[in-house]
Amino acid sequence: MKTTKPDYRNSIVNLSNSLLHRYNINPFHSTIQAVYDILVKHDKIVVLLFDGLGKALIKKHLEPSSFLVKNYFTTITSTFPPTTVAATTGLLSGRFPIENGWLGWSQYFNDFKCNVDVFTNENSVTKIRVSNENEMRKVASYKDIFQMVAEKNPKIRVASVWPSIVEKGTARDLPDFFDKVREVVSIKGEKFIYGYWLQPDGLIHMTGVGSEEVHKTILDINAGVSKLAYDFPDTLFLVLADHGLVDIRFVAIEEHADFYDTLRRPFSNEPRAAFFFVKRGRKREFARLFKKYYGNEFVLKTKRQVLKEEWFGEGTPHPIVKHFLGDYLAIATDQTCFDYLLNGQMAHSRFKAHHAGLTDDEMLIDLMIMNK
Repeated sequence: MKTTKPDYRNSIVNLSNSLLHRYNINPFHSTIQAVYDILVKHDKIVVLLFDGLGKALIKKHLEPSSFLVKNYFTTITSTFPPTTVAATTGLLSGRFPIENGWLGWSQYFNDFKCNVDVFTNENSVTKIRVSNENEMRKVASYKDIFQMVAEKNPKIRVASVWPSIVEKGTARDLPDFFDKVREVVSIKGEKFIYGYWLQPDGLIHMTGVGSEEVHKTILDINAGVSKLAYDFPDTLFLVLADHGLVDIRFVAIEEHADFYDTLRRPFSNEPRAAFFFVKRGRKREFARLFKKYYGNEFVLKTKRQVLKEEWFGEGTPHPIVKHFLGDYLAIATDQTCFDYLLNGQMAHSRFKAHHAGLTDDEMLIDLMIMNK
């Protein structure tokens, strides 16, 4: 499969910095000039992010005559890894994962002696909350772009729309999401609005990239955006995804006993961007066995290479990063995805597709702009 490394001059984080620059906030990183040139012409701006709706999914499910395709503006990359935790936090913070500390879905917290899903604050295996307060937010909180824009521009209405499963979210389904976006767009005056919807990502995980359920949802997204842009011609709409997905096949880290025996504990971060922690004195053996069993499906990087080559972006590493980085990072380059056994079965075998690897289908994002 074709692969693409993140472009840290033309990524979702650079788009975020273009928005900050538009609202007279000193950007943390380079902006995308062509996008900025459009933003400065408008005082009503809406950014809509549909989780998982990467470039390949748009090409697969929408005709060239569809509204989103006709309003294509440019292609950018996600962060690395191309996954919701890293990419949406990059967008919302204006900083790369290495800087904000949000590297992936599941991180090892020594206080709890387990991997913790950082968005939900749950033990990654048992799915029981590890504490009442989100542990990741305790160690890696950040000021989001809504706060920054509102503080710098008090006369501008700043609002966001989220699904009901997210804290403070209210949208129950896709039609309700569009209704709630419509409500805030309808309010007169200057505005900056962000809307996040969790599909088609959730459906793709469970049914695969080519399913009828996914196809219908993408058609519904296309129709909903089209109606919004048509009804509010004086409002600039930017539509994008955080990443794409690929159909996958799982391999259990326990499948090769000699390889598994070199590990201190199960992998963390992401199944397609996995941190491995190796027993003392066995790194050379681990690397040899990894190459033997998985060398055709993954790129293996040492911790030193990860930092030197800036895989998680540019900037000063957040202090929490040193606790999360494994001895090695395994980066998927085809359809293979790591898993572990739970009660004798693959823990995530119900998933048909995933993300966080280096393939074009996961990394590339189309940016659509309407009413420019």
